[in-house]
Amino acid sequence: MATPAIASDKPLQQQVDALTERLSELEQRLISIEKRPTTVTRTTIIKTDNSLPPPTNPGEWQDTTNWIHLKVGMDYQDVRDLLGEPLKIRRGASEFWYYTDKKFGGPHLKFLFKKVNAWTAPEGIAGTD
Repeated sequence: MATPAIASDKPLQQQVDALTERLSELEQRLISIEKRPTTVTRTTIIKTDNSLPPPTNPGEWQDTTNWIHLKVGMDYQDVRDLLGEPLKIRRGASEFWYYTDKKFGGPHLKFLFKKVNAWTAPEGIAGTD
């Protein structure tokens, strides 16, 4: 059953009318935006290692140029080729390769799922962690 209009409802009706008009304007703007051709621009930044000197003594963990070539995600063979065999390997949920008897106090790598996850380079090698 419809309620008869009351004099005090006039401001409310004006608000409804204003909102209805605004909604109509927004719908028209949306229609015009949706009609515009879509342009997608994708920028890809590729980080290259061109600025790094090549490893001078692959397989020698003491060579600093080898440590700066380490990357997260390298597999066991990549690391062996780059740094050589570790002094000790500790296997568990994570695998650790130690290159000195200092263990975590010296250069070492952490592997998760057979891929390099993190490492600590020998002292004095910046930008490797």
